Amino acid sequence: MKKFLLFAAICVFASNLFSQTLIATSNHSEATANHNQRKIVRDSDGNIYVVFVDYIDQQNVIKSLMFDQALQQWGDAFFISEGTNPTLAISPDDKMHLLLQSNNAPAEILHLQSDNFTSWLPPNILSYPGKSNSLPVADVDAAGKLNVLWKQQNDDYTESLIYAAIMENEALERKTIFTKTQISDIAIANHLQYVDNSLFFALQYNVDSVSFFVSTDWMTSFDTLYSALGSMPCISYNSSWENSDDGSARFLYINSNHKLCEMEVFQFDTYWVEGPFEMPSQSWEEVDYVCIDDLAPPIGYSFLSLGQGQLSHNFSYGYFWSNYMSAMEYITGNGIVYPSIAYKHFNFEYVDFIWTNNFGSDHEIYYMRDAKHVWIGIDDPEAGKGFSITGEPNPFADQILLTISVEEEGNPPVLEIYNTNSQLVKTLIPEQSDTGNFSVRWAGLDESGTAVPLGVYVIMCSVGDKRTARKIIYTP
Repeated sequence: MKKFLLFAAICVFASNLFSQTLIATSNHSEATANHNQRKIVRDSDGNIYVVFVDYIDQQNVIKSLMFDQALQQWGDAFFISEGTNPTLAISPDDKMHLLLQSNNAPAEILHLQSDNFTSWLPPNILSYPGKSNSLPVADVDAAGKLNVLWKQQNDDYTESLIYAAIMENEALERKTIFTKTQISDIAIANHLQYVDNSLFFALQYNVDSVSFFVSTDWMTSFDTLYSALGSMPCISYNSSWENSDDGSARFLYINSNHKLCEMEVFQFDTYWVEGPFEMPSQSWEEVDYVCIDDLAPPIGYSFLSLGQGQLSHNFSYGYFWSNYMSAMEYITGNGIVYPSIAYKHFNFEYVDFIWTNNFGSDHEIYYMRDAKHVWIGIDDPEAGKGFSITGEPNPFADQILLTISVEEEGNPPVLEIYNTNSQLVKTLIPEQSDTGNFSVRWAGLDESGTAVPLGVYVIMCSVGDKRTARKIIYTP
């Protein structure tokens, strides 16, 4: 019965995975802007929360709606506050934080807090009085501290990056971090699984420059990790479930050649950067909008890209773009703008995202859920890698036979099996049966010979410097 329920649940889930759902309408053409302001988050029970901007009675207002995981349905949109540029953050215990820019002049940065997403405490003003402020971004760390960044317009026409820390709905500190001629974008990321208090952030400033930073002491000090000419900086940060000694962050930005670039940042006793690695040409040359999702080290991460009227969810296995990139789903339409992807809570198997479709005077907000990994046995969407992997049976109870066909000799495949915490549970070395064909069986045992729990696993297949991942189900 346990096997049947798991398999049935996965089949039902998979059948609804790729549907686009209209969840709300708005009178505002920038209902879900901007890419680093998180308009969508998940809680620990899988409920989904969305905020967006509407325009009613000549006022910008913040509305929200919720997907109830137990009922499997969206509720109606409801009013939270007057204001614009909202962004959500969620704590380990599912406490909700809403940051927004007020409508009054000079604009203030407001913080609201809620335990249930429907009733909110009175707003706190975070910004300095008498200054015009905008573009708040926020995230929560392992200590439960809310870290907030925004930009402030100064009297001398410069702009400053301001930081505030909030605990238990009280502002603990507020300080100026940078002052630039112009700040046009801000990104922020704490740990996806609330393991540590490291804070990664990035700026786009002076029109065409980006810089990435990290702080481990709540902005008492910080290190510059990388700077370049570019735009659209975004960050994801994660590590193993047990500790953050092997933690890593991924940075994306669009360089001055209008190509998407990736960097990988590793954490041991200190931080260092590998990259940037430029995505090759083809359709990626025209990308002008990007936002990043969960990072599942060392498997990879997914992100949304938008260009030439095409919104796509992509999964990257690493920084060798020509070998590691997989486009999972495409949505086309000339009116697609401002996609936003759910950052927390961490989910190993799928992504949740929204976007606005501006068609004439109608501004429709759509939601979609997409898989991060492809089931084994499904046609390989990554043609041209030079190898393919199949497995049967799937689901399996006793053992699964994994078969790999390799086009070029001299690169035997290696298989790594990961659980849904992105932990490596088993490494397999297939044996060659004939030219270009390899096979190996897995009986659901980890490296110590202990049976792994029932559930979904990902097989990472590496051939030389090329990789691909496939999902399987173990039902002992």
